[in-house]
This record gives sequence, structure tokens and C-alpha cells, in this order.
Amino acid sequence: MNHFLVGITGQMGTGKSIFSSFFKKKDIPIYYSDKKCKKLMNTVKYIKQNIKKYFGYKSYQDNKVNTNFLSEKIFKDQNSLKYLCSILYPWIFLDFKNWISLQKKTIYLIKESALLFESGTYKNCNLIINMISPIDQMIDRVKKRDNLNKRQILDRIKFQLSNKERKKYSNFNIENSKDFSFLEKKAEIIHNQIISFLWEKEIKKQEEEK
Repeated sequence: MNHFLVGITGQMGTGKSIFSSFFKKKDIPIYYSDKKCKKLMNTVKYIKQNIKKYFGYKSYQDNKVNTNFLSEKIFKDQNSLKYLCSILYPWIFLDFKNWISLQKKTIYLIKESALLFESGTYKNCNLIINMISPIDQMIDRVKKRDNLNKRQILDRIKFQLSNKERKKYSNFNIENSKDFSFLEKKAEIIHNQIISFLWEKEIKKQEEEK
């Protein structure tokens, strides 16, 4: 993968998509891993068959993945989560590889993923942005977005890597407890730093080739 790849991650409800949207305005291509994952669960026959076999036919309703049912299963059992990941990750990897091959004229790429660290795909990133929010704000956002109760949300957060661990691998840790203008300024700073870094790298390369 020759493109400069930026990973945007964070626990659920920390504002990954909001932060990614500022880069989208600058025409930076973004791969939304979580959305792609759901799409693959609904379209790939192999994935659907194995999910039904392991979790039961309730895992799908009207030929669409039953997200709430499946989430209740995998966020209470580590083995179930590992099994689901073992089915999905090879397909996600291929889909992402194909997506990258289609990105020709771009400065850099972004991969947004809640499980960037858990999946091990953070190793392919040149730079990692980790979103952080106070727990009460995270719960409030997810309640509104996914219609879940507090217990369900805390169960799912528990299965995600802690912020203490995330910080070890991240280049930027963005506190999302401010307003949009604060986040937009942060995104602008990071964008400019990436451009500057890549520009300096290109100049150095050209000088070495002379």
C-alpha cells in the first residue's frame, strides 16, 4: 500500500464520523470500515451462511443482518466476537485493498474504524488519530444514534480497547467535548501538517534522485 494512510478511530460515541467529515470536505477519500462491514454482512453469501450457522437464524431478519441481536451476542462473549471477526476481516481486507486501488489522484487516504487496533489494521497506517470523549457524552450520543440503553452501551464499550492503550499507538488524541468549530480547527491543523510532511518528503526524494 503506497498511499499515505491515516487511521481515525475511537470508542463508540466519540465522534469519529464527525471528525472524518471535516476531511471529506477537503476531498480526502475515506473508507468507512464499520459501514462496509455491515454491507458485506448483507451481501456476501459466505459471511451470511457462517453467521447464521454460528449465531442462529435470528441473526438475520428479512434477509438483512439483525444488528441488535448480533451485538447482544458478540459483546457478551469474547469467543463469539473473535469468531465474527475471523469471518469478516479477510473480506474487509480485500474490499479495502480494492478501494485503495481505485484511489488515484489523492494526497492521502483515511480509514475510519472503531476496531482499528483490535483488528490489527492500525499497523498499515502512517498516522493514527484517536477520538476521546467523556463517558456520559459517549452514552448520550449512542443512545440517540442506536436506540440502546446504558447497560448495552457499557457492555459494548467494555469490549473495546481502553483509551489508555489507544493512546500508546496514536499520534493524535482528540478530545471531543468541545463544539464543532474546535474539532474543525484540529482537523485543519492535522491536514496541514500531513500536507507539509508529504511535501517535504517529496522534495527530499527529488533531491536524492538528482
